[in-house]
Amino acid sequence: MDTIKYNSVNSDPNACPKKGVLKQTNRVDLTSRPRLQILSSPVLRSGPVSVAKPSKHLFNSVFDGVAHPNKAALSLKAKPNLKQLWLPPGVSGRIYDSPKTLVAASQAPQASQTRGGGEGPAVKLKNLLSESVKRESKLVTGRLDNGMEYVILPNKLPPKRFEAHLEIHAGSVDEQPDEQGMAHLVEHVTFLGSRKRENLLGTGARANAYTDFHHTVFHVHAPLTGSVGENMIPRVLEALREVAFEPQFLEERIEKERKAVTAEAQMMNTIEYRVDCQLLQFLHAENNLSCRFPIGHMDQVQRWTREQLLKFWGKWYFPANATLYLVGDFERDAKDVVSWVNDCFGRIPAPRVGSPLPSATFSPSDMAASWISKRAEGGSKASSLFTSLMGGGANSGGAGAGGQNTAANAAEGNVATPPLKTKHSVRPPVEHLFGYGSLAPATAVPSQVPISVFRHPLLQQFMLTLFCKLPIQPMTRMGDLRVLLMLRIILSVFQFRINGRYVQADPPFQAISLDVSDSSREGCAVSTLTITAEPSGWAGAVRVAVEESRRVQQHGLTEGELSRYLQAILRDSSQLAGQADKIPSIDTLNFVMEGLSCGHVVMSHRDAHEALLKVAETVTLSDVNALCRSVMAFAAFYGQEEELVQEAAGNPAAFAGLGPTRCTSVVACLPAYVDNEGHSISQGAVSGRGANLNPASGHLDADTIDLEQIKSQMKQQEEQEAKAAPPGARTFDLPSEEIIKALRADGLTVTPPLDIELPSVLLSDKEVAELVLSRRPSFAPVRVGTRSMVHPSTCPNTGVVQRRLANGIYVNYRHTDNEPSGGLIRVLFNGGRLAEKVGAAADGFGAVAVGVRALSESGAVGRWSREQVEMFCVSNLVNCALDSDEENIVLDVHFVVDNGGMKSAFQFLHLFLDQPVWDDHAVTRAKAAFLTGQKLTQKSLERASVERVMSAMLGPDRCFRDPTPEELQALTLDGIKQRLSSLMHTGNMEVEVVGDFDPRQLEEYLLTYLGTVRPQPSPLPITSHPLKFRNPPRPERHQRWHLQDSDERACAYIGGRAPVRWGPINGLAGANHLGVINTSSITPSAIAASLERDAQPLGPLVGSVLPPVGEKAIMTNATRQAVTAARRAHPLFRSVILGLLAEIINSRLFTTVRDTLGLTYDVDFETTMFDRIRYSWFMVHVTSHPSQIEAALNASASVLRDVAAQPISRHELLRAKTTLLTRHDSDLKDNNYWIGLLSHLQNPLVPHKVLDCLRDLKAMYECATVEDVSLLYAQFDLRDDAIFTCVGTSGSKNPLEAATK
Repeated sequence: MDTIKYNSVNSDPNACPKKGVLKQTNRVDLTSRPRLQILSSPVLRSGPVSVAKPSKHLFNSVFDGVAHPNKAALSLKAKPNLKQLWLPPGVSGRIYDSPKTLVAASQAPQASQTRGGGEGPAVKLKNLLSESVKRESKLVTGRLDNGMEYVILPNKLPPKRFEAHLEIHAGSVDEQPDEQGMAHLVEHVTFLGSRKRENLLGTGARANAYTDFHHTVFHVHAPLTGSVGENMIPRVLEALREVAFEPQFLEERIEKERKAVTAEAQMMNTIEYRVDCQLLQFLHAENNLSCRFPIGHMDQVQRWTREQLLKFWGKWYFPANATLYLVGDFERDAKDVVSWVNDCFGRIPAPRVGSPLPSATFSPSDMAASWISKRAEGGSKASSLFTSLMGGGANSGGAGAGGQNTAANAAEGNVATPPLKTKHSVRPPVEHLFGYGSLAPATAVPSQVPISVFRHPLLQQFMLTLFCKLPIQPMTRMGDLRVLLMLRIILSVFQFRINGRYVQADPPFQAISLDVSDSSREGCAVSTLTITAEPSGWAGAVRVAVEESRRVQQHGLTEGELSRYLQAILRDSSQLAGQADKIPSIDTLNFVMEGLSCGHVVMSHRDAHEALLKVAETVTLSDVNALCRSVMAFAAFYGQEEELVQEAAGNPAAFAGLGPTRCTSVVACLPAYVDNEGHSISQGAVSGRGANLNPASGHLDADTIDLEQIKSQMKQQEEQEAKAAPPGARTFDLPSEEIIKALRADGLTVTPPLDIELPSVLLSDKEVAELVLSRRPSFAPVRVGTRSMVHPSTCPNTGVVQRRLANGIYVNYRHTDNEPSGGLIRVLFNGGRLAEKVGAAADGFGAVAVGVRALSESGAVGRWSREQVEMFCVSNLVNCALDSDEENIVLDVHFVVDNGGMKSAFQFLHLFLDQPVWDDHAVTRAKAAFLTGQKLTQKSLERASVERVMSAMLGPDRCFRDPTPEELQALTLDGIKQRLSSLMHTGNMEVEVVGDFDPRQLEEYLLTYLGTVRPQPSPLPITSHPLKFRNPPRPERHQRWHLQDSDERACAYIGGRAPVRWGPINGLAGANHLGVINTSSITPSAIAASLERDAQPLGPLVGSVLPPVGEKAIMTNATRQAVTAARRAHPLFRSVILGLLAEIINSRLFTTVRDTLGLTYDVDFETTMFDRIRYSWFMVHVTSHPSQIEAALNASASVLRDVAAQPISRHELLRAKTTLLTRHDSDLKDNNYWIGLLSHLQNPLVPHKVLDCLRDLKAMYECATVEDVSLLYAQFDLRDDAIFTCVGTSGSKNPLEAATK
């Protein structure tokens, strides 16, 4: 993806999001989406302000060196053997053994008071920072009598829907050495074995589960009412109760899930996966987080008996070890929700310490049914089996998690009843070595930790990661909030400075990023500096990172930097406060769960903003720079920790927080081979042709990591590296001593930073007046039905307004309050990669993709430099992203409406369109990025396999792939500029605007800033590739290939032609212009003819669009035929039915290939949904083990073909409708979704997408019939000689060679 990001450095031109697999992120980053900041502005959202992942609660102001209470107690329960703890100078402390507690007392002088007896400034500051932050008033927490905790929070978005997450506080770190992976397998068995969970399907509910280091979570997203009007909250709660506390543990289900877990481990076993293995292993080397990955050991997974799984379940799945989270639009008082929770889960008795664990004959569901039956009969005791299991009678009125049954004592003659079981007080139950404090204690991290090296032939770049682990400091007081605000500013300034180094000519690095996050799943905060570079440039990249880290650590920030970022953060916080009722429930719940797990106080948006305003007034440059010296020490002075500790002891006021930090681990990930000049090479792709698709998409999360594979990889790696280097390559031998020398950077001195002039506006009032006077902007007529109007009124059905500017720009806009005071502009240019010229030339293939990337790299407009534009956007909360796909060049601009934000966005747009700045160095960087992507593709099993399918289908036409090195070399700045200029102009442009704006002000800005862009007519039709599907020989149609690697993996793809999304009904095989179907005429030749008709240019839409009408049980044949004809003549017909078909096929693939046969963990079907391209295809992707991949491929193909033999049922269609309509209703609350709906509404090259399509979208889904879906399915030719397949395997041995021997 080509992007302009004025808040980050991203050298990857083709990054794409990866799929989740029942997992959390490696460390929860609450800034990955603009609206994830939910209830507490300490974590301020990503966007124009953020350039790094901010810590949520890094430092506790007890030790912040600014103004702390005189005394503070710190619990040390998790460290029973701790005898020493480093305290900052000026703080004395003593460790008491009972309970294990540190009491620290400040020796700082007391703040003075005014003469009149009032409080002086220092006292006021002290009191403010000691003040507790305000807890979210709507948050309801409590504990049932059996010890189970619950968290309930009303949330309005999406309306009439809710989230229910049941968290079991047991994960992989709770496993014994012979139980590695058991938590994950138990999650699979309990979740997928539940009938009540399965019965939620078709109600509009979605359910899933994941296992992590510290917990297992079962979650459901559901509507408030079901299809027959029933209350869904109790029904969902009952399903979760059955999943966690009443599972069947059927042998058949256990065996299915063994296969599923094995397939899951194989599915994501990529090189990125292995990098994460190494990072986590070295990061947490001192505890079980380094060797208890949730995926576990596959050999153990295959051996466990039902009895062993039951014992694990019985040990950890009990009420006091669970927390239920409910967030949503309940439309009821929270007391009612609490009552339902108690009715459902309060009946589960609490086990006691020492209770026997379940035997092999034990059935949790039978036990529950027996106990419920006893209760219904009025009995007060459970069945004997249940009584034995729980260690006594049910806790019908005890004191919760720690209560005891005194009635039993009396009955048994003073025999003490064991206490109730409780969860661990520390989650996860591990200890860490932290990177701060004295170097003396034996438990401290030593000075200059060694460099841990991971080398592999599939690695492409040099990547060095410096870690510093610190304790999580709960955010509970205003002082904590102040520290977090300062930290956010520091991270933003650091990344801005790195951006400035990156745009210089020939930068030595690809990316340098600084991240500070705390994670409940790992039980610590982690500061991370990551350096990525070409192997030949590693030393220069490390030097830049150390230089800028040292510059921040030694010289801190400038007054201008502090002022600009502080104001930007406050503006961002103000906008978030206005969006308090517009945060999706899932985001709210995830934030609350993570925050409470870390011990943070959950705040409302508005309260958080008010608190932030108060502490912002107290932030000074000296305080910020003192925090810089602490936070940045680990990255700035590796190997010089002793000197920093001594410096802090001698001058404690110079450091804030926990004092100078230091590295706790350093990991270098290196390619095994480089070319003779030290550059990365493409090693690994063997037989068959390979070219570029998107490069790998980043690191995986810990819950897909298999420790067994780490050990096996380390053994096989030596065999791989013992082999001779490939032709034209040499071993990349980088001694750790060289890396240490570069990180130490002895003798390196840095100068203070220089401030950058920040423009208050990009266009002065005088310049704007001159533009308006010279170009005289105005609106032109818009075609509405059969009439043309200059100012058509708002569409009553959709709320959309359409305009056209006199210079040719089409505009569609809609007011929404999805994001109060926020908006989004999308600028679309027809063209994209389909407009690339064929062949190597100055403006040849790759000019569009590389040109878009180059404009992103340049970032300058008009007379303003990239740095000035970036700071302008940061200060005005404007966030821009430029991208190119197959059909379009897309520029997205997010903005804040208030305080000149929308005006700033339109000023930037004007200069970008009218005065873009082309830079030769930016072109060079863009080419380098695509070369990197190409090399990575050849080392990616999935991308190289897709490439083979695409090559077989489309042959030499490569418009959907990246340019070759030869094509990149031929491109010139002038050629690229000429090619982009022919596309990016007013005559080939449509603008969509969605947001919470004043329509009159918007139209003023449209005229003033877009209406004054220099006009240029568009040559229509735009030059584009004529695509042609091939009929290759069978060996090319069905390919097999192998990637030499140390680990075994496999994937397969099935592809073929598909009907396009826009087109008349009579273009389909077997259908006439009335929509009448003759199934006997749907033959392979008829399908081929219909697909060729689809390839022809789409003519204008004829006549008016009639709203669809649903068929009724009782209607005349003539009426039914008329209703059917109208529905199938609707321009949305193909799009809607193709979406339903994909949903149904994916459901069948999951049920058959994954659930019944156990051949895979991941299989999916999708069709391309182009708007202008008159060709389409489908693709099935399935992963498995090399020994099962052929069976998985055949099973997937059989599912596709069996739709003809096993017709789609009405139940399947209803379920698909419910799923897609639920998704549609939810997405309507998202501005990005509305932008997609508005796109191309006035595009003459997409003539069938009109306003009526938006009006009728929901009705079209509701009216679709089984016959409609069957008609579209019949257009797919799924014969062997019509589809294309590719199987890719990896490992040390080629299974194809073994099969031929």
